Amino acid sequence: MTPILVADNVSKSFGEHKALSNVSIEIPKNCIYGLLGPNGAGKTTLIRIINQITFPDTGHVYFDGKPLSPKHVATIGYLPEERGLYKSMKVGEQALYLAQLKGLSKNDAKTRLKYWFERLEIGDWWNKKIQELSKGMAQKIQFIVTVLHQPKLLIFDEPFSGFDPINAIKIKYVIL
Repeated sequence: MTPILVADNVSKSFGEHKALSNVSIEIPKNCIYGLLGPNGAGKTTLIRIINQITFPDTGHVYFDGKPLSPKHVATIGYLPEERGLYKSMKVGEQALYLAQLKGLSKNDAKTRLKYWFERLEIGDWWNKKIQELSKGMAQKIQFIVTVLHQPKLLIFDEPFSGFDPINAIKIKYVIL
């Protein structure tokens, strides 16, 4: 079986700092895989390379058997450690916008958002502004827009940050 992701001898430097040095990794399809290491080990750098936010200096990355390319962004869901929601936008408006950036039509996005808002018990948040939400509430929105387009690969960087224990367990079960 072809792995969903392969990084082959990937290196990345920022000035004199070598963030990654000949990293190779193979991630099988349909599995949960963790990147563990201390701060500064290069985990986020590798994640940013996979998401094409930055590019490796050397090495290659393959997605589903093909060289990683811009078209693959639509098939990857990424929940970054630093959240990227616009504080003054309404939840529903922002979720629709982000869903359409991932290739969903407005109608498909609304249907899927309705499902996720009901599943995570946030149906009445549609017209709230992000700035009105707690960190954990905003994290639920970020989670939804990460999984909404049903990507082949999900990348979560600190997915439980900001959640109380009950919501952390809910999200864990959704991920599983």
